[in-house]
Amino acid sequence: MYSILIVDDEDDARVAIKDFTPWNEYGFEIPKEASNGMEALEIIDEKLPDVIITDIRMPYMDGIEFIEKVRNEYSSSVDVIILSGYDEFTFAQTAMRLNVADYVLKPVSIESMKEVLKRAKERLDQDRAKVSDMEKLEAFYHDAIDLYREKFLVSLIFPARKADESLIYERAKEYEIPLRGNLFAVAAIDLPQEILSSVAVVEIIEEATKDREDIIHFQYESQIVLIFTSSMEKEFSSLFSKQIYRTLSLLQSEFNHYFSRPFNIGLGEIVNTLPLLPDSYKGAMEALNYSAIYPEQHIIGIRDVETIENDRDERSGENRSELVMAIKFGNAEDTEKAVHPFFHGLTETENIQNTVLSLLTIISEICSAYGKNIATLLDGEDLFLALSHANTLSRAEKLVTKLAVEANRTASGVRENSHIRFVENAKKIIKERYSNPLFSLDQIADEISVSPAYFSTTFKKETGISFVQYLTNVRLEKAKEMLRNSDAKTYEIAEKSGFSEPNYFSFIFKKNVGVSPSQYRNEGRRQ
Repeated sequence: MYSILIVDDEDDARVAIKDFTPWNEYGFEIPKEASNGMEALEIIDEKLPDVIITDIRMPYMDGIEFIEKVRNEYSSSVDVIILSGYDEFTFAQTAMRLNVADYVLKPVSIESMKEVLKRAKERLDQDRAKVSDMEKLEAFYHDAIDLYREKFLVSLIFPARKADESLIYERAKEYEIPLRGNLFAVAAIDLPQEILSSVAVVEIIEEATKDREDIIHFQYESQIVLIFTSSMEKEFSSLFSKQIYRTLSLLQSEFNHYFSRPFNIGLGEIVNTLPLLPDSYKGAMEALNYSAIYPEQHIIGIRDVETIENDRDERSGENRSELVMAIKFGNAEDTEKAVHPFFHGLTETENIQNTVLSLLTIISEICSAYGKNIATLLDGEDLFLALSHANTLSRAEKLVTKLAVEANRTASGVRENSHIRFVENAKKIIKERYSNPLFSLDQIADEISVSPAYFSTTFKKETGISFVQYLTNVRLEKAKEMLRNSDAKTYEIAEKSGFSEPNYFSFIFKKNVGVSPSQYRNEGRRQ
C-alpha cells in the first residue's frame, strides 16, 4: 500500500476527496491531511509520503512554494499532483518546471480522482520495480564479486597452473585487494573443532587488523589464512618476521580473551614473489603439524622450529621387529607403545600417508598368518572409509594403533566381543563428557576412531536407543540428582548437566520425566 498526503485549505473539498475516494481499491492507504503548506511540511518531517496531492492557492504558503521546498529539501522524485480551480497556463508552466506528475482541475469528481490514482499507482509500481531490479542486480554483482574474490585468494596458495606475477597483480587490483609489496608470508590459523562458527573469529581478526592494508585474510576449509605483505627489501626480512610475530601474538591474545583458549597458528617462510606464496602456505601447514609435538607452543614458524633429527632410517629395522613382536606375543599396551615411534615427529602429510601404508603392510602380513583379513579388523566398518578420515597425524596414529591392537587380540586368541567393548567404552566417555553442551556424535566417533555412521548404527544396535537419547538420559539423570540434593538454580543445573539453554532443558525434562524441574524438586522434598 502506498501512502498519500492531501494539502488543501478548503475543508469541505479536502474531506470530500478523502471520504468518497476508494483509496484501498487503487492500492493507497487512507490519506493524511494538511490545510496549508507549512502544516504539510511538519507531516513530511515525520515521514515522506509516496504521493502528495496539493492545492495551489493556500494561505501562509501556497502550493508552488510548498512543492519547491519539497523538491529542494526532501525529495526530487516524490509523486506530486496539483489541484486547482485556476486553469492558467502559468501554473502549467510552473508545474512542468517542478516535475509535477499530474494536474487536476477543481471541482474534482470521484471519477477524475480514480483516473489520477490509477496513473499514480502505475508510476509508483514502475519505480518500485526499477528499484527492486537494481537492488537485485547490485546484490548479484556483490555476491559474484565476493565469490570470485574468494576463489582468487585461494588460487594464490593453490594455483591451478604456474602463476604470472603481472596477472596476479592485475586481478588483485580488480578485486581491490592490496597485494603490492616486496616480501610476503602466509600464516594459517587452525580453527578448533568446538568453534561452531568461524564468523566470530573473522570479526576478531577484522577488528584487530582494520587499519592494516598489509594483511589479507580469508577462510579456507577449517583454517583462516593470513597473507602478510611488506614493501621492505629482502635484507629486512628479519624485521618483517618480527612484525608478523607481533601481529600474531596480538591475535592470540584476542582469541584467549574471547574464547578462553589459544589457537594453533603456523607461519610459513618469507618469500619475495607472489608465485612463491604456495611454498609459504605449505610451510605454514607443516608448522601447524608441529603443534602435536610442541603442545605448549601455539605460534610456530617453520624456520624457527628446531630441526628434528630423523633417525628412522637407522632404527626402522629395529622398530619393525619390535612392532611384530608386540603384535604376536605382547599385550595391547605393548602394541600401542610399539606403534607410537613410527608417528613421533612426523609433520608432512606425505610422510604420514607413507607411514600408514607401511604399517598396514606389516599388520596385514601378520593377519594373513593367522587366517585373518586386515579389512575385517574394524568390525564391519569400511577400512578404506576409515583411512579417508585418517587425514591428520593424531587420527592416523589412532587408526593404525587400533588395527595393530585388534591384530594383537587375534594373535593372542583373547579377543572380546568387540561390539560390547566398543559400546562400554562409548558409555564411559559419555559419562565423562556429558556436561559439555558441545559434546557431539562426531566428537565421540572421532575419539573412538570410527566413522559417525558406523558408531551410530552400532551404538543403537547394542543399547536399543540412539546416541542422542542416551546422552540426554545421562544428562537428565544428573539433573534429577542435583534437583534432589542441591539448592542450585534451575539454570545452573541445566548448565552443569550439559544443556546450553535453560528453556530447552525445562522442555526436555518435562517431556521425558512428566513434570517440570521445579515440580520434580518440590515432589522430592515432600516425600
